[in-house]
Amino acid sequence: MSVPMMLLHASVRWLEFLGLTTLLGGLAFRFLVIRPTLLSCEEFDSFERRRRRIEAGAIALVALTSAGDLVLRTLVMSGGTVRTLGSAIPVVLRQTHYGIVWLVRIGLIGLLATAWVLGRRGGQSLDWSARISLFGATLVALTTTLSGHAADWGDVTVPVLSDWLHSLVTGTWIGGLFAFGFVLSPSRQGGPGQSVAAMAPRFSRVAAGGASIFILTGLYNAWVQVASFMPLVTTKYGWTLSVKLFLVGAALLTAAANRFYFVPLLAYRPDGQGQPPLTWLGRVAGTLLKRKGSLDRERTSRQFIRSIRFEWLAAVGVLACTALLTQLPPARHIRSHQHREEHVLHQPMHGRAMEKWSLLGKQSGSEFPLDRARRSW
Repeated sequence: MSVPMMLLHASVRWLEFLGLTTLLGGLAFRFLVIRPTLLSCEEFDSFERRRRRIEAGAIALVALTSAGDLVLRTLVMSGGTVRTLGSAIPVVLRQTHYGIVWLVRIGLIGLLATAWVLGRRGGQSLDWSARISLFGATLVALTTTLSGHAADWGDVTVPVLSDWLHSLVTGTWIGGLFAFGFVLSPSRQGGPGQSVAAMAPRFSRVAAGGASIFILTGLYNAWVQVASFMPLVTTKYGWTLSVKLFLVGAALLTAAANRFYFVPLLAYRPDGQGQPPLTWLGRVAGTLLKRKGSLDRERTSRQFIRSIRFEWLAAVGVLACTALLTQLPPARHIRSHQHREEHVLHQPMHGRAMEKWSLLGKQSGSEFPLDRARRSW
């Protein structure tokens, strides 16, 4: 694959990840954070209208990027040009694992679109449509896993389960950050500082639980694809993964500041009312503010929202690295290929020739070269 084609494909995958995380995280935020909090009916309705508009855009983005991914993968699989797409795409859809997964994905996107249309009626149908959409979004995330590196061992394997779970918690985390920082903020009315202070602890707990699973599954997936430390510094896959880990660290440090500094500070009141800060960072900040004789909750809320947005931007960079990783051969493939070449070099001449023809046959998708080699001996 040429470098321009790889970058184009990675860009399409990045937009796909953005759409999916926005869709999944917005729905999860609605059920896990918004409902039990102290929002007024006007605030909730304002948030829900904005969320549904963004949900429609996310569904459209996932559909468009799925179509683009099909076109680009078909070009790579067939080795053809744009002129041959009309005949190559039906073959890919009917005769490849990716094609079957893609068709299921499109069906699920249709389910999401139908649920969104039904949700326009409001009332109880809105809750049911949101639940159906959340269920469909989790299955769309599964199709992403089944068409990636994790499915190299098969569809029902531990790497697939781990990667799917990783995708779900990533979507809940990143999409939740977007919902909190960009969707909820303009919807607040009256006392924005109070509403942020009411929702911040619950969102922080949800994000912390998701981050724990995110770290565990991410480390497992990285080990499966890299298998040792050396490829991190000797392969393009390892370099990209290292940049991704750096961005993950930046996002997690920001998340830690949000959880252990801003959340306790928002719950703190100099007059002694409310829950006191439970962390030393919160106590220090609260003591300084108490000495000043004031606690500007509105200003603290704005700082918290800005920190949430910065965390989201770092997470968007993580998604960009993830999209690029999907277009690079995993380090384990490179190491396996190197070991195979070393094994061929140590074989006798007859064995090296047979191995060479065998590799050619596998690369071309035909056993003809290997059969011809066998007949020549």
